[in-house]
Amino acid sequence: MEDVSVKKREPGPNGDSRARRNWKQNPEAVRANILKVAREAFVAHGLTGAKIDDIAARTETSKRMIYYYFGDKEGLYRAVLQEAYSRVRSAEDELELASLHPVEALRRLAEFTFDHHAEDRDFVRLVMVENIHDARHMQSDGDMAGQNISAIRLLDEIYQRGCAAGLFRRGLTALELHWHISALAVFNVSNRATFSSLFGDDLFTPKGQQQLRRHVGDMMLRFVMKPGLSVEEASSKPISETRVIHPDIYRFRETWDATWASLPTDGDAATRRLHFESVSRSLRLPSPDGVETDEEHWIDSEAEPVRVRLFRPEGPEPLPALIYLHGGAWRQGSPETHWNITARLAALSGYLVISADYALAPEAPYPAALQQIGAVVAWAKAQHEMLGIDPAKLAIGGDGAGGNLAAVTALRCRDAGVSLSAQLLIYPICDFDTTRPSAQVNREGPLWTLDQLMAAQEQYCPDTSLRTHDPQLAPLLASSHAGLPPAYIALAEHDPLRDSGAAYGEALEAAGVPVAVDPGSGLVRDYLHAIGFGTVAEERLRGMGGWLRSQAGKSVAGE
Repeated sequence: MEDVSVKKREPGPNGDSRARRNWKQNPEAVRANILKVAREAFVAHGLTGAKIDDIAARTETSKRMIYYYFGDKEGLYRAVLQEAYSRVRSAEDELELASLHPVEALRRLAEFTFDHHAEDRDFVRLVMVENIHDARHMQSDGDMAGQNISAIRLLDEIYQRGCAAGLFRRGLTALELHWHISALAVFNVSNRATFSSLFGDDLFTPKGQQQLRRHVGDMMLRFVMKPGLSVEEASSKPISETRVIHPDIYRFRETWDATWASLPTDGDAATRRLHFESVSRSLRLPSPDGVETDEEHWIDSEAEPVRVRLFRPEGPEPLPALIYLHGGAWRQGSPETHWNITARLAALSGYLVISADYALAPEAPYPAALQQIGAVVAWAKAQHEMLGIDPAKLAIGGDGAGGNLAAVTALRCRDAGVSLSAQLLIYPICDFDTTRPSAQVNREGPLWTLDQLMAAQEQYCPDTSLRTHDPQLAPLLASSHAGLPPAYIALAEHDPLRDSGAAYGEALEAAGVPVAVDPGSGLVRDYLHAIGFGTVAEERLRGMGGWLRSQAGKSVAGE
């Protein structure tokens, strides 16, 4: 690396103590200043050559505070690396590539990477330093690996759109594409000095760099394009439906993917459940003011006893109530994994939310969960005075597999003469027809693939022949949907089974059941877990809460 000395800051009269007192009042600024100076030092001298004393001398803080924030020199170096990669990923997010034609999106990403590395040579030098150390520090930082999964996800989304449109050849992976783009962009910086020394610097003039930038985009497009299709022809080919994923979802997926990256691929059901509980606990937000969350009950059923957790909002009793069934593909999840959702639903709707911890597959396959949920409905009706609820305003709801169980329970209650006031079905699975457009366009997700969903259902009900004729597995197959309670169906545009929920809404409407449908534009299956990563999930919950209020005859919050 080039020998760039780190100069010491010259203090003014009484300047040191005054400056440091002021900076202590702004810890984020202190941390940012340390990282900026440390980045310069590690770029100039590498990890081994950079000295904490020199770094401290150039900052507006002390050596002690560097150790306070980062632990040691390697901790500071890891933080510098993490910040460097975070800047790249944030800049990629700002490109909003999901809204572009896949040909233009791939070109823009490739040319952006070339420009970024050419303009931020320190980033490439940091990468070179870390390679000297065999990526030891990156390997020890699980957050950094997870953080950078978003780069692969972004490329995969572009590539899959291009394949679906008949423009890109299949058989490639996003990881391969990332490698090719990075190789071209990094070489342009890492080997600039030696290349110029041997062959001259024509390619490193402004004109030369513009030419190379264009070449990078052209090369990547010609690499992925179907044989016989030119870049110009592909660029002009209209895309009937561009998949635009909401930016909040990209931010959510970055964290979500990182938290799941540490789970062994061969983990059994129990391991996955424990991991889901841990992930959800780490993402749990404070419950809304006035919502009580401590009350639990155990209820006997034909299957095993079932636990429920209550989320009780403020308000005069008797309250309307919602029995909520969590998602998790019938195999995982609990009232605790969906705490962010149910606590906010209680606050936004004014309903007492009864969150059921129903039996999970594969240990407890169909129909154990349905038996337990039926027992919860009967218990809520019988114990309405103790619970402080109005039995005439008892609704059922859930997300994902929980939406499936909620829809089936509504059918079972209708047939048994048990009244329910409403059904809230959030990206529900209502049948298993995989020939619909959403199953083809969204086969690879994001977040959930079609194969994953079908494999989960097989664990819930190993007799797959029942998929095509049993309405207690696929409520869309019921002979009649008349007499069911009003429904709110929240879809997710990029859900492989989106059209299943849409078809159920059409069947209900045809049977005379009042139906409200949210198409979930830009959203993916399980988007409600993105609460805290922007506003989109909470806005959707607010719509659900307002609808529930209207069903109970309550004024909508804010009116």
